[in-house]
Amino acid sequence: MIDQAKNSELPVGEKGGKAATAVGPFTKRYYRVDEVAHYFSVSDRTIYRLIDMGDLKAIRIRDCIRIPAVELQEFEDKVLVVF
Repeated sequence: MIDQAKNSELPVGEKGGKAATAVGPFTKRYYRVDEVAHYFSVSDRTIYRLIDMGDLKAIRIRDCIRIPAVELQEFEDKVLVVF
């Protein structure tokens, strides 16, 4: 017989489990450029420009650019303007 309690626990980061390194409102460790653009309500080109200028750090995996959630939090804190 299969132990029900064992099957109900999901490893961290798999199918609905929360990633251990999630920061703030971010639930994944890495985000695509289009996801970041949508989050900040800007165009994809603006995010590419921020990466090219060095304002936003990103990693490249083959042809894919990914932005770490930690970097998004730091960028958000850095450019935060209080009115």
